[in-house]
Amino acid sequence: MEDNPTPVPVVVVPDAPKLGPKTEPRSADPVPEKASPPAANVSEAAKIRALLEGRTLASKSDASDDRFVVQVGAFSDAARVREARLKLEQAGLKTYTQVVETKDGNRTRVRVGPFTSRTDAEQAVAKIKRLDLPAALLTL
Repeated sequence: MEDNPTPVPVVVVPDAPKLGPKTEPRSADPVPEKASPPAANVSEAAKIRALLEGRTLASKSDASDDRFVVQVGAFSDAARVREARLKLEQAGLKTYTQVVETKDGNRTRVRVGPFTSRTDAEQAVAKIKRLDLPAALLTL
């Protein structure tokens, strides 16, 4: 037997690149979520509240700090005051009275409201007129 060993091929592996500490790839700065403007949140809350209360939301033309009442009459007779209030309250309208002094003596004003929007007040006017009562829309 021959003592010539078969040459073994030598595989040369290049040096692996040296790795530094492991770092996460850097992404662009995070973009904060856009928040809705406060007015939109208020508007959305107002819409929800109006729906829950069974009424429509006032349009932008109604948007103001005004409050409205509907005056049904100014009576000198207490019986007529009671009659008007009873009729209105049976129709589901909230009433109140105000006694004022006039040159002809004391009068009791019968009013419905207050309302925060003209639209709601106008709806009350229509309802009052269907009861055959007079109605005057007033701004407070």
